[in-house]
Amino acid sequence: MSAVSKWLKRLLLLFLAAVLAAGASFYVLYFRRTALPPASPHAIVAPSIASLPGLAACWMETGKTFSNFSFGSTAGSILVRHPAGDLLIDTGNSSHFNDEIRGYPFRTWLKLRFLAGQLTPKIPLPELLGRVKEDPQRLRWVILSHAHLDHAGGLMDLPRVPVLLTQRELEFANDPEVQAKGFAIAAHVLKFPVPGKPTLRFDPQPYETFDESADLYKDGSVVVVPLGGHTPGSVGIFVNLSPNRRFFYVGDAVDDERGFQERVGKSLVLRDSDNDEALANQVVSRLSDLHRKLPGLAILPAHGRSAYKKFFPSGPLSCVSGQ
Repeated sequence: MSAVSKWLKRLLLLFLAAVLAAGASFYVLYFRRTALPPASPHAIVAPSIASLPGLAACWMETGKTFSNFSFGSTAGSILVRHPAGDLLIDTGNSSHFNDEIRGYPFRTWLKLRFLAGQLTPKIPLPELLGRVKEDPQRLRWVILSHAHLDHAGGLMDLPRVPVLLTQRELEFANDPEVQAKGFAIAAHVLKFPVPGKPTLRFDPQPYETFDESADLYKDGSVVVVPLGGHTPGSVGIFVNLSPNRRFFYVGDAVDDERGFQERVGKSLVLRDSDNDEALANQVVSRLSDLHRKLPGLAILPAHGRSAYKKFFPSGPLSCVSGQ
């Protein structure tokens, strides 16, 4: 065997070793999940749901990764059209994301750029809204599942609109340590309600398996429940288009469908984004229990693209109604 052939063989072996190492790392960082204990028994309070003419939900996808694979990720917003005024659930990243993270220390910048930064919008949210004939100026509210930069950033591209957040989430977002880690961006927080003046409060009204709830329109169409753990004031949003067509948007309570289907924790690469890991894991178990009890309810993780594709079979920029 010639010297050249030997070197080629060594290079091939090194390449194969690198591919195997990369595959193993990807498995450990993303695919390997920890099984969680079942949730404590909890009564279920079934709501009364009526079909509301004119109610619809539209998928506003501002970013995506690995979109041809089952583990593909998404970011953006869900537009809820309502006769009493339209609602945006989350907003995705700011179109100025790269500029907004530029001042962070290199290690923080690198993490933000290569995790949340992969979902930076190519088309700003207002332009996408225009494509489904929605005027951003006419939005009634934006509700954020939580204050992290890849959920609140799109506020920077929108006209001023009331943002619904709990007191606990406002305190979290205004914490200098949280902002120093890049979880919340100071410029985004300026779009939030003034600290001490929350715009979202819960009533002691049980809903499904939750002890508190907030009925936004007072008609049962959009009901918010606390999902603290990922952040102190994280929330989940039930949208009831009809008695048989409902979804539960759960933000980052789970990475993807595997979380509640298999009752497993977050992937290693995203686990440290949870403010309270023990509570966050309890929430995953509760979502898994809810999924078992209500298999017809679509649970939509903020970044779980496969779940969106099931509820919105026509893809991004499509709308689903209860009719």
